Amino acid sequence: MSYTNRDVVSQIRSMSKLLSSDNFITDRAILREAKDACNLLIKQSQDKRKLWQSPNVFAFFPCLEMEKVPISECCEYISETMVAKSKKKLPKIGEGTWGLAIQGVYGLDMTKKLKEVNPNRYANILKLKLNVNDVYYWILNDHLYISNPDTKAANMFLYPAEIVSNDLLFPGADCDCMVKPHISDLCANPLDQPFYAPSDRITDIKNIVYSTLMKVYFGISIDKTSDNKDDQTKQ
Repeated sequence: MSYTNRDVVSQIRSMSKLLSSDNFITDRAILREAKDACNLLIKQSQDKRKLWQSPNVFAFFPCLEMEKVPISECCEYISETMVAKSKKKLPKIGEGTWGLAIQGVYGLDMTKKLKEVNPNRYANILKLKLNVNDVYYWILNDHLYISNPDTKAANMFLYPAEIVSNDLLFPGADCDCMVKPHISDLCANPLDQPFYAPSDRITDIKNIVYSTLMKVYFGISIDKTSDNKDDQTKQ
């Protein structure tokens, strides 16, 4: 089951009458806490390699526009080699022991998955002339880089550790995308975006946020008892 940001905020508010009004605690504050809790759980899952097949974790970023830049922008390698760089910054990407939470980078036709490297490793590939026909990608300073300089745009699946701007999720109508976004998508409320998280951890996320908000805003500590009921202690 998938959830929107609005669904998660609404369900957290319903956990207590103290949270039911947005006059004191804004939707944005609750969503930020939910995202922080989700980031923690995503890291734990990624460290255990339990993340990659979940259908509700990774956001699809279609038609990321690219531009040519010299490889010297990425590493200390003197060459006339050019690579492609995303014109826009990516959102902060979740990460764990095994690296960034990226499910894959593809060409626009989705037929080829690019190979992940880091800039220095790609420089070594160029120096040694190894596998030079393969297409590689890496992330540097919040930008996507692709070894093929003629790449005009790419598709990407990643776990965003922050709320994503609509212009990244829904590219312009002039992009050669498989699914064209509607103009209304660009103006959509961030609360109506998907809440990227494993469905089986939504309850855990809500409980973490509920406990945090009750303690921070109201001085009430929430402890789970053995009968799965809440004990509330005023500080």
